[in-house]
Amino acid sequence: MNRQIKVLLAVFVICLLGITVNLAWVQIFGAEDIQGNAYNKRRLIEEYAIQRGDIISADGQTLARSVDSGTEYRWQREYPQGALFADVTGYDSWRYGRSGLEETFNDELLGKGTNLNLRTLGNRLLGTSKKGNSLKLTVNNQLQRVATDSLGGRKGAVVALDPKTGAVLAMVTHPTFDPNVTVPMDGRDTTAAWEALNADPGRPLFNRPTSGLYPPGSSFKVVVAAAALDVGVVTPETVFDCAGKLVVQGYTIYDFARKSHGDLTFAEALVVSCNITFAQVGLRLGAEALVQYAEEFGFNKPMPFDLPTEASKIQSADTMDQVALAAASFGQGQDLATPLQMAQVAAAIANGGVLLRPFLVDEIRDYNNKIIEQFGPSRLAEVVSPRTAETLTDIMVDVVDDGTGTAAQIDGVKVAGKTGTAEVEGQEPHAWFICFAPADDPVIAIAVIVENGGEGGRTAAPIARDVLEQALE
Repeated sequence: MNRQIKVLLAVFVICLLGITVNLAWVQIFGAEDIQGNAYNKRRLIEEYAIQRGDIISADGQTLARSVDSGTEYRWQREYPQGALFADVTGYDSWRYGRSGLEETFNDELLGKGTNLNLRTLGNRLLGTSKKGNSLKLTVNNQLQRVATDSLGGRKGAVVALDPKTGAVLAMVTHPTFDPNVTVPMDGRDTTAAWEALNADPGRPLFNRPTSGLYPPGSSFKVVVAAAALDVGVVTPETVFDCAGKLVVQGYTIYDFARKSHGDLTFAEALVVSCNITFAQVGLRLGAEALVQYAEEFGFNKPMPFDLPTEASKIQSADTMDQVALAAASFGQGQDLATPLQMAQVAAAIANGGVLLRPFLVDEIRDYNNKIIEQFGPSRLAEVVSPRTAETLTDIMVDVVDDGTGTAAQIDGVKVAGKTGTAEVEGQEPHAWFICFAPADDPVIAIAVIVENGGEGGRTAAPIARDVLEQALE
C-alpha cells in the first residue's frame, strides 16, 4: 500500500512539475507569440480600443483615420481618398489583417513605438490616452491624382521621387482597390468584395511599384551607359557600327524592329536607343563591371524602404556568357526591375551620381501633434562620379529633345529621359519611360511602366510628362 501511495504521489509531483514548467514557459517565452497571434480575439479587442493615428499626405489631406464603430472592435479605419492611396496606406482590418504602411508602422499608429515624448509617456502611464501616433507622408495628393488619371485604366505603375532627398512624391498602381471594403463595419458585407479582390486576375492587391518585376528594356541602358562612361570604356564620341544585327557566339541579336543605324556615336546610340550598339558596349564593359554597377544602383537586393520590396535582378557575372551579357546590356535576357528601382536609377543620375534611400514617411506625430520622429535623406551609395552623371544627363536631354522621348517635352524646361520597350514573349512589349526635370536642377525623377503598352516613347512618356508638369507648376 505504501508503495502504491508513493507511486501515485510521484505521478502527481511529475504532473505538477509539468504544469509549472508549462506555465513558466508560456509566461516567459510564449506570451509574446500568444499575444501577437492573429486569432487572439482579446488582443484584437485591446488594439481596436485604441484610436489609431491618422495617415496624412504631404499637402495635408487625410488618407486614413479611425472612426468609432460602436462595436467590440471599437475604432475602425476609414479611407477618405478611397483607392487613390491604397497601395501606400494599405489597409487595417480585424478580419483580413494589415498591409502597406498600416502594417509597417502598426506599433507607431497604435502609440506603441519607442519614440515617446514625456507628455505622451505620462498620459500613457496615467491611462488618460488611448490614441496612437499619426504619420505625415511625403506623397502629394495632387501629384498622386494626376499620375492616376494619366495612367488611366491601363495596367502599370508610376513612381515619382525627389532626387535630392529620396522622398516619394507619388506612387501609383493599377489595377488597385478601395481599402474601405476591407473594413467590416455594421451594414457592410465585406466577404464578397474581399473574395472578388483575391479572385481578380488583374491582381488589384498586388503592389506593382515595389514588387512588380518586369524586363526593363532600353530604360536599363541608363545603367549600362553610366557604367561604361564611368569606367572609361566609351566616351560620348566613341563610334560604333550598327548593321541591324550582331552575331555573338553563333547567336544573332537583332535591333528593335530590325533597324540598321549604320555608324553612330555612343551618345547618338542612346538617343535613338540602338540595341546593337549597347550589346557591343556591354561586351566591352564585361559582365563583372556591369553587374557591379547594377548592384550599386540597387539590383540583386531588396530596396530599403518603408514598404516591403522585391529585389530587382540581373544575372550573376559568373554565370553570364557572352550572349547573356549582350542581351542584358539592352535590358533583356534575365534583367528584371521594379518601377521603384528604375525611378531610383533616374534619381541617382539626377542627384549627381548619389543614390539615396527612398522613403514615404516624413514625420511621426503624437496625438498632441508634437513631432516625435522625423525622417530625411539617407545616402546609400555614390554609384557614379558627378562628371559621369553630368555627361549622361546631357545625353538624356537629347533623348527627349531629338530622340525616342520627344513625347515628354515641356516648353521652357529641359527634361532628361530614356524610353524602354521591353519585349515579352507572345505579348505586346512593356512600355517604359524614366526621366527627371529640370535637367540642370532636378526636383523630380519618375519611372512609368505600362504593361504590354507597346513603345515606351508613345505610351509611357506622355504619362511622365503629365506628372512632370504638375510637379513643376
